[in-house]
Amino acid sequence: MNAIAWVSLAASGASSLLGLFVYFLNRKASLNRLLAKAFLINGYLAFVGFMMLHAQTDEVAYFWSKMYSVWPFLIASILHFTLLFTQNGLLKKKSAYLLLYAPAAVFSLIDLTTNFISVPPVQTYWGYEYTTAQGSWLFISSIAWFALLGILSFLLFVRFYYRVSDATKRKQVKFTLFGVAVPIVLAICINSIFPALHVDLPRVGHIASSVFSIFIVYAIWRYELLSLSPAMAAESIISAMPDSLVLADLEGKITLVNSSIVKFLGYREKELIGNSINTLGADEKCFEHVRKELLEKREISNFETKCKTKVGEEKPVVISGSVVRSKRGQDIGITFIVHDITERKLIEEKLVRSERFASIGELAGMIGHDLRNPLTSIRAATYYFKVKYGGELDDEGKEIFGTIDRSIDYSNKIVDDLLDYSREIKLKLEIATPKSLLENIFSLVQKPPNVTVVDLTEDAPVVKVDVGKMNRVFVNVVKNAFDVMPNGGTLTIKSQAAEGNLEMRFSDTGIGMSKETLDKLWIPLFTTKAKGMGFGLSICKRIVEAHGGTISVESTFGKGTTFIVTIPAAATAISTEIAETVLI
Repeated sequence: MNAIAWVSLAASGASSLLGLFVYFLNRKASLNRLLAKAFLINGYLAFVGFMMLHAQTDEVAYFWSKMYSVWPFLIASILHFTLLFTQNGLLKKKSAYLLLYAPAAVFSLIDLTTNFISVPPVQTYWGYEYTTAQGSWLFISSIAWFALLGILSFLLFVRFYYRVSDATKRKQVKFTLFGVAVPIVLAICINSIFPALHVDLPRVGHIASSVFSIFIVYAIWRYELLSLSPAMAAESIISAMPDSLVLADLEGKITLVNSSIVKFLGYREKELIGNSINTLGADEKCFEHVRKELLEKREISNFETKCKTKVGEEKPVVISGSVVRSKRGQDIGITFIVHDITERKLIEEKLVRSERFASIGELAGMIGHDLRNPLTSIRAATYYFKVKYGGELDDEGKEIFGTIDRSIDYSNKIVDDLLDYSREIKLKLEIATPKSLLENIFSLVQKPPNVTVVDLTEDAPVVKVDVGKMNRVFVNVVKNAFDVMPNGGTLTIKSQAAEGNLEMRFSDTGIGMSKETLDKLWIPLFTTKAKGMGFGLSICKRIVEAHGGTISVESTFGKGTTFIVTIPAAATAISTEIAETVLI
């Protein structure tokens, strides 16, 4: 028996053992089963090659040459493994399996029952050799199919290599690609190209496959390709968790954190590991309390507290945790899951605020009606006294009655604001222009003598608005502008078309607003004035939004403020038929 036969037998054993190793590494994984199948088929073919080289007669050699007919299933299995490894979506279609294995079954059956692909083996000086039917179109078709699947497998691996970003995964792909591609190229050369060129060489393709499988074995060993352990799974789960995880020893020293808590708190991982869990809390004793309670109760859930970020910001969280035990049942550490509830707190605050505003609206309606009657009585009484005793009043008495009238007017305004805030807004739209909307404004607002008004409004674009209600909005904005320029200044009013809307800009040169004021500007009952209920801008916002528009503000503290009112132009405004009864 020659050396090639012994090498072929060794290759058969090595490939078969490797297949069993891969299979038992993770029997449930499809990748493991496919690669194991490819290795076992290659081991079987290498054994067939050994038996053929070892044959003593033509009949025995011919028998083993027909046993070689399962070779098409090797390349089909390799492509199947490639498609699964590269996460190709083709395998989601059932027809893909038919395309993979139906040609393999056909070529295998033809090779087993006929001499159209292979012919009886010939005796060489190294033993009987598997011989192909070089002139047969079926042989040419089988080689073309084999080459096509091999090239496709190679291209899929190359494409996947450049698509993945993970460095470890790319190394896995690189070694697997080398372990698959080289044997395929050798098989094509030995079975097709060399015979066509009359190059007489032993068919060592399966020996080469076993040798180059070492690269795949290296990838399995070095980069844990195809292996899955609970520790690896746990590490992947921890790193992908959206919630923050902290693992500490029994004394509270941090031993492990995931990326979520690093992003959440702004620390680097090495800044947390080795430090006390107390560094995480806004209250230094909070996590220490949680640690002691864990050791006593074994687990806690939904404990609400606050964490402190690296920059000192406090964030609300809920903590759940448990004691970590060894396989022998000994306590070895504690673990916390920290869930950020900042967004939930904001939603809760908005809900509470919405409920409070709804209550304010309901209360405002009742108070407004109750106050209007006594105010009417007071106005009637003062009018009676002024008419009956007006001739007897001195200047001080007249001033007192003037003060009473102004107080009644102011009280009526408060009542009107309360009622307007509580009631539904009904719009009656009519055609108007930017310039016409400002015609009556300054007859309703007294302009301070030290303030200059620059009117840059135009007659376009045309809008459909409730003129009375929109006048109220503009009056409120203009009065606010005058109030913030007690030492004089300039109010510039400009109109312009902006993306199918009318944009009105009211820019003053007053004192501007702080960020805190801007954040609360539209909230009912918020005001920076000594007098007033803080409903004015809230009502303005409701009126503008009832028109399908927006009102916003830009301000720089110490430089001035610009209110921007945007209203849909007539071409895009609410239709007149609907606008008669718009309810907000």
